[in-house]
Amino acid sequence: MRSRLYLALAAAAALWIAPATASPAPPGVHKLHVAGGAVHATVGASSKQVRLTLDPDLQRAAERLLARSGAPEGAIVASDVRTGRILVWASRGKRDYVATPLAPSASLFKIVTAAALLEAGKVNVATPVCYTGGMSAITERDLQGRGATCTVFGEALGRSINGVFARLAGQHLTAADLRRKARDLGFDGEVPIDVPVAPSAARIPDDALGLARAGAGFWTGRLSPLGALFAMQTIANDGERVRLSLLAPPGAHAGGDAAAPAPRSTDGRGLRPEVARTLRSMLEVTTRRGTCAKAFRKPDGTRALGTMPVAAKTGTLVGGSPARMFSWFASFAPSDRPEIAVSVMLANDIAWRTKANLVGRELLEIYFGRKRPGPVARRR
Repeated sequence: MRSRLYLALAAAAALWIAPATASPAPPGVHKLHVAGGAVHATVGASSKQVRLTLDPDLQRAAERLLARSGAPEGAIVASDVRTGRILVWASRGKRDYVATPLAPSASLFKIVTAAALLEAGKVNVATPVCYTGGMSAITERDLQGRGATCTVFGEALGRSINGVFARLAGQHLTAADLRRKARDLGFDGEVPIDVPVAPSAARIPDDALGLARAGAGFWTGRLSPLGALFAMQTIANDGERVRLSLLAPPGAHAGGDAAAPAPRSTDGRGLRPEVARTLRSMLEVTTRRGTCAKAFRKPDGTRALGTMPVAAKTGTLVGGSPARMFSWFASFAPSDRPEIAVSVMLANDIAWRTKANLVGRELLEIYFGRKRPGPVARRR
C-alpha cells in the first residue's frame, strides 16, 4: 500500500474523470459455475444455463486473483489468440465488468495513437522525439518549442511517455484518424463476439489541445476489459481481427469438448501486418525496461517468466465518483509466438493493495507454469 503523500500527489495530479452517466447494466454473463469439468453460465436476460469455452482451472485462478486484489470492482479476461476462444471471464463487483466500459482507457489509448501514426507513415521506431512536461497532464506550453527531453519513438509506448504522444498526435493526426483506429482495435464500439456486450466509447475532441491530450490517453472515453483484450489479440495476430467466442460449440455437453470452439473466424483487418509487428516490438519494452519492468522481476532480480518475451501495456488514472484508482494491464505472450492474451482492469480505492500489472503477470505465470512445469523459459 502506498504512502499517504504519494496518494495525495497522485490524486491531485491526475485528471478528474466525470462519472459515467446512468445506464442499464449490459446483458453480460452471470451465475458462472463449474460442473462436469466445464464452466456454465447464463447469458443476457436468459435464465437458461449454457456451456462456455472457459478453462475451468484458469477461471478459478483468475477469480482467486480478483478476490485477493481487494478492488471493489475489477475484471480479468483472457483468450487463445490463435482461435479467439475465451479462456477466462472473471468479474468482481455488482456487474459483469468484463463487458462493461467502466474505466477510462487511460494510457492504453496510446496503442491507438501509435497505430495511427505508424499506419500514416509519420514515424518509425527510430524517429527522434523531444518533449516537455506531460507527467500528469498536457498543457498548451507542453506542446510548444522543441522540448527539453529526447527519446526515440520505439521507446515511448513501453515507457508510456505522455509528452511524446501528445506532440505527435497534435502534429500528424486528426480526431477522425484516432476515432477510426480506435474502432479498428476495439476501443470504440462493440467487439466481434458471440454474446451481447456493451460498446466501448472513444471520445476525441476536435480542438488541438483536446486532440493532443486524447492522443496521450487523457479524456478518451471508457473501455471494457474485453475491448482491451481484443486490441492485444489483434496485434498478436499480425493485425487480423479474429472473432472471439465464449459459447461452447453446438453439441458440447457433458462428455463433449468445450475447449473446441467454432473454427477461427476473422472480421477483417485492423492493422497492416508490418504495423502490428512494430507495435509488438514496442510493447515488449513495457516488460523489459518500461512501466511494467519492476512487476516482471522477482525479489531476487530474476524475471518472473524467465526469458519469455511478453508484450504489454499498462495504464493508471485517478478519478470518478466514488473516487477510484483505475489500473490496467493488457498483454499477450509469448510475444514472438503468441498463445494467450490477457486483459486486467482494477477499479481500486485510493488506498490500494495491488495493481493490474501484478495480477496479469500472476495469471500468465499460472498459465505457462501449468503447461511447462519448472522455471518458465522461452520456447525453442
